[in-house]
Amino acid sequence: MTEVVTKVAVVCPGCGRPPGDGGGVDDVGRRQRRLAAIARAASSVADAASLSVTLDVVAREVVQATHISAVQILRVERGTMRVVGKAGFTDADDFAERLEACRKLGARLMFVEAYQSHRRIVVPHRKAAVLADPRWEPLHAIMGAPDWDTFVAVPLVVRGRAVGVLNAFYSPGEDPGNETLEFLDAMADQAAMAVDSAELLARSRHEARLEERARLARELHDSVVQQVFSMRMHAKALRAQVGSATPDQVRGVADELLGLAQNALADLRGLVLQLHPLELAGRGLVGAVRTLAESLQAASGVRIRIIADELPELPTELQDDVYRIVQEALHNVVKHAQATSAVVSISVTDGRLTLEVRDDGVGLAGTPRPHALGLVSMRERAQQWNGTMEIGNTAGGCRVLVRMTVPEEH
Repeated sequence: MTEVVTKVAVVCPGCGRPPGDGGGVDDVGRRQRRLAAIARAASSVADAASLSVTLDVVAREVVQATHISAVQILRVERGTMRVVGKAGFTDADDFAERLEACRKLGARLMFVEAYQSHRRIVVPHRKAAVLADPRWEPLHAIMGAPDWDTFVAVPLVVRGRAVGVLNAFYSPGEDPGNETLEFLDAMADQAAMAVDSAELLARSRHEARLEERARLARELHDSVVQQVFSMRMHAKALRAQVGSATPDQVRGVADELLGLAQNALADLRGLVLQLHPLELAGRGLVGAVRTLAESLQAASGVRIRIIADELPELPTELQDDVYRIVQEALHNVVKHAQATSAVVSISVTDGRLTLEVRDDGVGLAGTPRPHALGLVSMRERAQQWNGTMEIGNTAGGCRVLVRMTVPEEH
């Protein structure tokens, strides 16, 4: 069976223009709907925390703004394509497996060719060819459900790299014109931006985890390991003095050992608190924050005051994210602010949690680096709860202000 593949627009024989490219009132309305769809898709790319939610929005906007029955958005990960956004199709959890079965049967995957070539592909009357081809039999039920005819595959390309493909299934009698194809290109660009942003976000989180591990390793080496090494040397000295040392000498070495052991235990408790704050504190968010403040105050000399009324029951994940934001903010105070005191305030009002960390230090020198790992982590944790994070100077130092939404049911 021969498949027809074209990369040129279909021209209306009556007017010499591609369908949908006229100048009538309907065409103006279509242009306005398409521009609005692009704007809404761009907004979803900027605001949505979940890639699948974002790409579902992009797919729905395409279907609602054009004469298209269905849309699929596929992402390529480690050489495998999977559906990450769709509209107009029935749910099929095993779509990827069925698609792989078609490929093994020898079906020609036009969207793969679009992905590999970085070029848009248009195939008129594709549905009839797919349903008549036994190599597509594993997907006949899914592909046959929407009412469509012509197929268009647009690669998702960002910074010269293809990250996926947008498949559009046109309604019968609707041929893609230049304007419609340009609209699909614009929506594919939005989808590509969303995929690229998700990859950058995953990479930044991975780098943040690596940075956190490196920091914990440094603290272990600089505190606990050094103290245990000193304890070992004192124990050797004590053993060498047995039989010849006076009781006061032995007592002196034993006191040194006791002090080192207590310091090492305190440092270990501090590190464990960073890894499992809520479990160790055993008193919820406020208890964990107070324990953190006591530990930092003892180590740095910075006076830290906690202001927190009795909080309602909060999801454990939200408590952990709030704690991590406080931890990062106070870490910055101790390390950079040259402050003598800090205040942490936590409150919940009308379903909104407000966190404020203030210090009396030197403040920020210029604009904070937006891609600094600590700030990225704090902002991401706030955004996971439909929240915001602001940081800036005040009259007497620096302030971090975070607002997060408390789920109604948890």
